[in-house]
Amino acid sequence: MASCKNRSYFINLRVVLLLLIYDCRLHAAVLTYDGCMSDSANSYQVGGWCFLSYRESTWRPNSLKLVDAQTKCGPKGNLAVGVTYKALSTFKTKFTSASLLYIWIALNRNVSTTTWEWKTLLPNGQYAKFPAIMANTAWGSSEPGNGPTENAAWMEYNLGVTDVSADMTGFSNGAAPMAIICQFAPLTWNYSQRGHGLFTNAAYRIAQTNGIKPACILQCHLSVFCISLAFNPTTSDCQIYAVSPEDPKFAGNVTVNSAYDWYIRDGMEY
Repeated sequence: MASCKNRSYFINLRVVLLLLIYDCRLHAAVLTYDGCMSDSANSYQVGGWCFLSYRESTWRPNSLKLVDAQTKCGPKGNLAVGVTYKALSTFKTKFTSASLLYIWIALNRNVSTTTWEWKTLLPNGQYAKFPAIMANTAWGSSEPGNGPTENAAWMEYNLGVTDVSADMTGFSNGAAPMAIICQFAPLTWNYSQRGHGLFTNAAYRIAQTNGIKPACILQCHLSVFCISLAFNPTTSDCQIYAVSPEDPKFAGNVTVNSAYDWYIRDGMEY
């Protein structure tokens, strides 16, 4: 009898452990590219990226600071950056609501200046940074306020991007349910050659290097900011950009140059 009882105990324990493993995998699968792509109600796809609105029931109102939000997208994603003005506007309309007023994005400011930058923690433990292009940021009316402690920004229902204290200091708009937007990238994506030219405005340029075309495209693909690149096949000059020559906001700033081939991330919306 003791042997049967022990066998029954271990069988039951094994079943419980298997259920726990399954449950953990089920929940962990959400914070992956495939998990994001399968959750159409809470995700937005553009240019191959998948952006997921995510929150946990244990997050108490006004409790999630930006530094903590940076770590919540798991080992496969990062806190979202605003890749286009339209993407940020979509975050507002799709992810915020009367029951979810605020949602963190990876926008920061040095309080001693008025300079804003995207700063997001990557799966490799390093931060990716790029100065925010203000004309490409869907700020709410009269924003940013640039108050003395307003050193971060989130997406606010009915307004757009608004600045706030990264540690919630001085937040006085009532209990705020906390959520985040996670950004996930596909393993591969297409970058079509369309036209010729480059941007000469350094504010648009993420990096400039020298190398072969596949390396240039890969550099763009690995960046959470990159939408287009200009490559010179003669000199091997590679310039990757956070904006696209096909975006009406920036098309007028293109320098036509037949020596440079444009490669643009497929599937973008402007």
